Amino acid sequence: MRVLLNIWLAVIIILSSSCSNQSSTSSAPIKLPSQGGKRSERSTIKVPYLERGNVKVIPVKLNDVSMDMIFDTGASGVHISLLELQTLQKNGQFSEADCIGTSLSQIADGSVVKNGLIILRKVAITEDIVLTDVEASVALNQEAPLLLGNNVLDEFSSIIIDNDNKTINFKKR
Repeated sequence: MRVLLNIWLAVIIILSSSCSNQSSTSSAPIKLPSQGGKRSERSTIKVPYLERGNVKVIPVKLNDVSMDMIFDTGASGVHISLLELQTLQKNGQFSEADCIGTSLSQIADGSVVKNGLIILRKVAITEDIVLTDVEASVALNQEAPLLLGNNVLDEFSSIIIDNDNKTINFKKR
C-alpha cells in the first residue's frame, strides 16, 4: 500500500513538473473520415452498448488503442486512469508532448483530487464518429473508471439512448 502511494505521489510530481499548466481552449471538432472522397450521409449513428453493473459501456479507441468506456452524461469530460495512460504509452500512443497540465476535480464522494491533463489526439467511437484533440483528465490511480463525458457528448445535436435495442444514437450537428 505504501509503495502504491509513493508511486502515485511520484506521478503527481512528474505531471506537475513536466506538464505546463496551460489548458487547451479549443473544442474537439468532429472529423468524419471520407469514404471515396464523400462524407458519410448518415445523420444518426447507432452505437451498441453493454450494461455492466448498471452502467452503459461502449467500445472506444483512444489514440487507436481499444478501450471500453462508461457512457456518462454526468461526467464533465473524458476521464481515464493511470493504467490506461500507461497502456497508451506502452503502445506508443502517448508522449510527454501530449501532457498539458494538472487540474483539481471533485469526485462522487465530495472529495477533491488532483488529476493530470492530457490531449488525446484521436477519440473514435465508430469510424463515423472521430474527434481530434480531446482534453482528458487522468486519475492518478489504477482503478478509476474510464468515463466518456460531456466534452465529447456536447459535440452532437442530440444523443438518444434506445434501451429496447441497446444502442446509443448520436445525431450529428
